[in-house]
Amino acid sequence: MNIKYLFKNNKGRDFVCGDLHGCFSLLETKLHEVDFNPKLDRLFSVGDIIDRGSDSINALKYFNKDWFYSIRGNHEQMLLDWCTEATAGFRYDAFRFHMQNGGVWIADYLGVHIQQLADDILLDPPITEKYPELNHWVDALSKLPFAMEIKSNRKKIGLVHAEIPENVKWPSLEAELHKTNVRYSLLYSRKYIRSRKPKKYRIAGVDEIYCGHTILDIPQKIGNINYIDTGAYSQQNLTLIELKN
Repeated sequence: MNIKYLFKNNKGRDFVCGDLHGCFSLLETKLHEVDFNPKLDRLFSVGDIIDRGSDSINALKYFNKDWFYSIRGNHEQMLLDWCTEATAGFRYDAFRFHMQNGGVWIADYLGVHIQQLADDILLDPPITEKYPELNHWVDALSKLPFAMEIKSNRKKIGLVHAEIPENVKWPSLEAELHKTNVRYSLLYSRKYIRSRKPKKYRIAGVDEIYCGHTILDIPQKIGNINYIDTGAYSQQNLTLIELKN
């Protein structure tokens, strides 16, 4: 699934949160503060649910909650890359990249020393055959869309993890997703948020976009883009915003 399309929640409220990075106890605190009702309300995540924090394994439980919706972040993609790559050399490179960026928890999840896992990565059979428990993650993460749209009669809200290239309009995003540079931008780009020449960054065809990926002290809005990653794992500061649609 490339983009997931949803309509406004007419039963309760909709919330969006910044990058979780395994900080689910912090999320639970935030949900308690807003009196979140799982029978009526919905929660949207801008991706990077796993890695760096202390409880990435809990992500699998959240994927099974019918009120929780997430898009794919670069950290989810990192795990998928080495679990699904067919060529041993590329698979090992993807594995090392993930481990260097907060993925070491997966060794604990599998109950194996990280060096043993690194050695097994180089074997010819797919790593999911050696460690079938990884299939739980591959199945869950491969279903995550690269973007999400929440629509009402008044407003259209988009969710992406990082950034959309400035020349791509929201209505044409799905048609552009086959392009490597567009997918890279959605997962990794910090071009606009870190630009030394502030400019109005606005994506046409959508009222507002929420994204994470780049840690800020407080949420920041540029054009119609809301950057809401405030460092759950590094600053113990998770942003949770009610969507007004």
